[in-house]
Amino acid sequence: MKTGIILNGRPLPGKNPGLKADMIYLGSEFCQNLLPGPAEFGRALKLFGKPIVLVTPFLTDALFPDIETIIRKHAGKKNRLEIVANDLGLVHLAAKKYSSVTSLSLGRLLADFLKPATDAFLEKFFSKNGIERVETDSPELLHRYARLKNLACTYHIPYAHMAVTRYCPWENHWVGEGCRHACLGKSKKLAEPRLRQPLLLMNCGYFAEDGKLPKSGRIDRIVYSPSVNR
Repeated sequence: MKTGIILNGRPLPGKNPGLKADMIYLGSEFCQNLLPGPAEFGRALKLFGKPIVLVTPFLTDALFPDIETIIRKHAGKKNRLEIVANDLGLVHLAAKKYSSVTSLSLGRLLADFLKPATDAFLEKFFSKNGIERVETDSPELLHRYARLKNLACTYHIPYAHMAVTRYCPWENHWVGEGCRHACLGKSKKLAEPRLRQPLLLMNCGYFAEDGKLPKSGRIDRIVYSPSVNR
C-alpha cells in the first residue's frame, strides 16, 4: 500500500522536512489560491525528491495557463503527471491535449457530484477521459466507486469533506480576488447542536474528523492530511 501526504502549494517549506511518504500531493481540492505555480511545482520536485501529484479544485479560467505550463514543463510519456481533477473543464483539457503525458484521478468534490450516475455512464466517462483513479474520504464514496472495474481508489484521512465554499471565510473575499494565505496551518472548530459532530473549517472546506480506515474496499493508496492548529 502506497502512502502520500498532502501539502498546500503556496508557500512551500524552506527546506525538505523529511516527510515519510511515497509521494507528495501538492495543491488543494478546496481552494485554488493554494495551488502551486509552475515555479513552485518545479521547486517541489527538487525539494522533496518524490513523485508529485498535482491537486486541483474547482477552477476559474485564470488558473488554466499555469496548469498547462506545469504539464508542458514537467510531464512526459515516461513520467506522466498525475492530476487530481475536480473541474470538468480540466478533465476535458487533459483528455483532449495531454492524455499521453498525464493520468487523471477523480477528485473528491467531482466524485461526490457524479456518484448518482449509473455505472455504465461512469465507466464510459472514465474511459473517454482517461480517469484511472478516484479520491475518497468516506466509506460511502469508497463503496460507490469500488463497484467499478479497473479503477484504483485513494483514501484520505483523517478529515472527510462535508462542504466547500468559494467565498473565503478567512479573508472575506471571493476566491481568485487575491490571497494573503491567512488560513495556512489553521482551522476553526464549528459546533452547533444540530450537528452530529463538530466541523472543522480548513482553507475553504468544511470537514469532519475521522482517522479510521474502512475495513473493506479496494484501497491501494492512503493520503494523510497534516494536523492543523486549532
